[in-house]
Amino acid sequence: MMMSNKVVRFATAALISAVFLTPQASEAGTKKAKVLTAASVFNAEKRKRTKHEVGQRLSYSLYSNVRFQSERNRRRDDDVDDRTESYALHVGFVGRVDLGHGIIAFGHGELDYRSKTTRDGTSSLATRWRTKEALVSFEVNDQARLTVGRMRFSDLNKWVADAAVDGVHFGHRTDKRVTELAAVTGVKDPGASYLFAHHGRVKNNLRYGALALIENDGDENRVHLAGYANAAVSQRFSFELNVGAVAGDAANDKSAGIGFDLRTIHKLGSSKLNPQLMAGFAIGSDGYRQSGLHQNKTYNSGQTQVHRYGYVFRPDLTNLAVGSVAVGIRPSRMLSVDLGFHVYGQPTKSTTGPSARLSGATTGSSSFLGTEVSLAGAWRPNKKSKIEFGAGRFTPGPAYVDQSSATRIYMRVSVYF
Repeated sequence: MMMSNKVVRFATAALISAVFLTPQASEAGTKKAKVLTAASVFNAEKRKRTKHEVGQRLSYSLYSNVRFQSERNRRRDDDVDDRTESYALHVGFVGRVDLGHGIIAFGHGELDYRSKTTRDGTSSLATRWRTKEALVSFEVNDQARLTVGRMRFSDLNKWVADAAVDGVHFGHRTDKRVTELAAVTGVKDPGASYLFAHHGRVKNNLRYGALALIENDGDENRVHLAGYANAAVSQRFSFELNVGAVAGDAANDKSAGIGFDLRTIHKLGSSKLNPQLMAGFAIGSDGYRQSGLHQNKTYNSGQTQVHRYGYVFRPDLTNLAVGSVAVGIRPSRMLSVDLGFHVYGQPTKSTTGPSARLSGATTGSSSFLGTEVSLAGAWRPNKKSKIEFGAGRFTPGPAYVDQSSATRIYMRVSVYF
């Protein structure tokens, strides 16, 4: 608990320092608007940046980060006030080689060293190497590429795909349109394989498109369909819309399900803090099942990714309704902080709780799962460093058998070479 309090105090001090020390010349309002292009799920020419060049063909970057995380009552229904604290050190390497004739080789690997301490004082150490991306991409023509290897898929809103996959990808893009086809297997779940198609367009300030996935996971087969639309309606108001459907071996022994997610961002007033209000609502039917390549993260126009359905609870959208609101500040392009609130319910009462980071049995007599309040943010003191922090508390509703609250505290400090 002392360590958790120290982390909270440090995060608060870092936030206050960032607000007062960030140069006003970097105010968020001075950033020039980018010309919108159609959004790809994967683009071999836009991977993680490399900063150092060796000759004309090879470039690379190095980075390192230290992470701390403390969680309380992640596991429920055991009458134990369980607590875990973990520390991790990551050292990463990114390399890119121009092989000529339009051929690119790219690799991104990370050495992960971590330690974990539980409530009873048990500690564990683990070291592993992760190959995040390792690919070769061939230029078919000026507008098309064929890529083979391990790739990171990420759709515009990170609602359908946000994961590493192994396989082959073809992409054809212009400034206004993009078409992608792929055959891949999941890295996190190697048993799942996908045939993937995506078509996206841009018109003025609107980006929109559709995705289709045919998934085989052991004895189960299903089809995922999704559509998205993002638009800046004005300088102060923007929205993000996602809709999805699944058919075949859907969730909860259903043959089909549908999902919906709408988020809006309103920029408030003319203060130098650049305050904004995010409001969102998402719902998934009893049979709705997400793709398995999802992580349910988003940026909220900030410097760091946040979990769109809660920082502590982190549920999937199966048989779930969630309302979200967050007040944030963007005093510069170097700092973003959001204070968020989420409320959760099950459209269909069930004795099976949602698939979430917090496990726990539900009573089946209530739809109200609970609420969460969380703080998340990031500060970039300069181009070579970044501090990310977050803290949250989940309070269960009458739908849960175990009525104990759960908390999570997180901090990561990164340095780029």
